[in-house]
Amino acid sequence: MSKSLTIHISDTLYQQLIKAASLFHQPAETIILDSLNHTLPPLLEEIPEAYQYDVFPLLAMNDDELRNESQTFPLEHWQEYEQLLERKKIALLTRDEERTLDRLRREADIVTFRRSYASVLLKRRGHLPILQVAENER
Repeated sequence: MSKSLTIHISDTLYQQLIKAASLFHQPAETIILDSLNHTLPPLLEEIPEAYQYDVFPLLAMNDDELRNESQTFPLEHWQEYEQLLERKKIALLTRDEERTLDRLRREADIVTFRRSYASVLLKRRGHLPILQVAENER
């Protein structure tokens, strides 16, 4: 289902739109829809609800702030997480160990969701994704 929307734009922007439509041999409506598809941020609904609160602030960040989201899960936390997972395969974890495992899993998930979402936002803004930048810096 499609909806109709009326907007007011400056004469300059209108002339740019008409020129782009002419150059691409496309209706102005197609140029507008393509532009919106490339500039609107991805929906947070694609991120599990439990993590949306942690990811939402990224929408207000500038490019430099988003690049700083390239943080990784601290190695010592990762090692503790792996140890607890291995121990869980062999025996029951204590209540404290279960809580620690749950906390570490959530922390890792938050880092992953924030980093991925920051990368998507940067890409939509015309930048290399965080992961690709990190690989290019090697």
